[in-house]
Amino acid sequence: MNSMETTKHSIGVDLGGTDIKAGWVSSVGDVSCRVVVSTDVETGGPKVVASRIAEAVRQVLVKAETEDIWATPRSDSEEPPPNRVDASETHDEVREIGVGLGSPGLIIAETGVVHFSPNFPGWSDIPLVTYVNAELAKLQPLKKYKPILRGMDNDVNAMTLGELHHGAGVGYNNLVALTLGTGVGGGVVIEGEVYHGSQNTAGELGHTVVEPDGRYCGCGNQGCLEAYAGAKNIVERIQEKIAAGRSTTLAAATNAGTPLTPQMIAEAAQAGDELAIEIFAETGRYIGIALTSIAHILNPQIAIIGGGIAEAGEKLLFEPIRAEFSKRAMDIPAQMKIVKAHLGNDAGIVGAAMLALEGFFK
Repeated sequence: MNSMETTKHSIGVDLGGTDIKAGWVSSVGDVSCRVVVSTDVETGGPKVVASRIAEAVRQVLVKAETEDIWATPRSDSEEPPPNRVDASETHDEVREIGVGLGSPGLIIAETGVVHFSPNFPGWSDIPLVTYVNAELAKLQPLKKYKPILRGMDNDVNAMTLGELHHGAGVGYNNLVALTLGTGVGGGVVIEGEVYHGSQNTAGELGHTVVEPDGRYCGCGNQGCLEAYAGAKNIVERIQEKIAAGRSTTLAAATNAGTPLTPQMIAEAAQAGDELAIEIFAETGRYIGIALTSIAHILNPQIAIIGGGIAEAGEKLLFEPIRAEFSKRAMDIPAQMKIVKAHLGNDAGIVGAAMLALEGFFK
């Protein structure tokens, strides 16, 4: 996408259960005018959340107007967003700006509906795009911009799209992405397009079974990758070993009632704690097992791994992943690269913004 002759802009919104992150994003992946607002899911239903999304967009637009984004000199080939209209006889321009939204849960992208989301209890078949556009319409008239929500997808699919166009996936047409956070999310790109499957449930890579009859997963199954590589499960596994009498520097924190986190475990491992090192090696092994199945089924060129757990780094996590994958994969699928995501905390915003710009890319 960096080869586009013109630079377009949109607003990306990353919806979370606690916070909503948003920013002004160019079609070459630059992010500015970032804002964070609370989701306020506890105070009301989906229409309240829709109003908070609109508020995040409003704050981004206020920053864009304050910083006078379009006053910055640009090349002759650079154009403002499409569908600009004259707002008045003074010929001040009101520019239509597309908004893209990444939301957790099972998303029916083509209809803009949240079928289900674990982050928002009670939500079922919520027409979130309709609700958000109704709230955005209430923001008018803004001085320069008319925001319209043009696309919504699952948040991990959005992250995948961001990495495809502007991150570790640049130059690849077939890839998979994993996000290692509270749970394990996934995204699949086939021939340059995010793959949704026949009923919008493709990409649930965190529920690849890596240990038959293993640990119970939140989905109801046993032995899913998420049950071993999700943050909660990594902590539970080390706590079980501490309770069984294993020696570790983390026992003092546990005995003092301090909640353990994957970051604490990673720091202990980096300091040489044998149990912490073992837990990350085991986590990497399970990820490698899952990636073997994924590579054999999809034969992607590259697997991109992001999320907080991936910050454990090369030695603790990625080396065990690659070692297990190399041991198990057949020679041609084994050529799949395994890399860390590049976009970090901006991945969701960038990917969501690309949803609004995809029409220009096709």
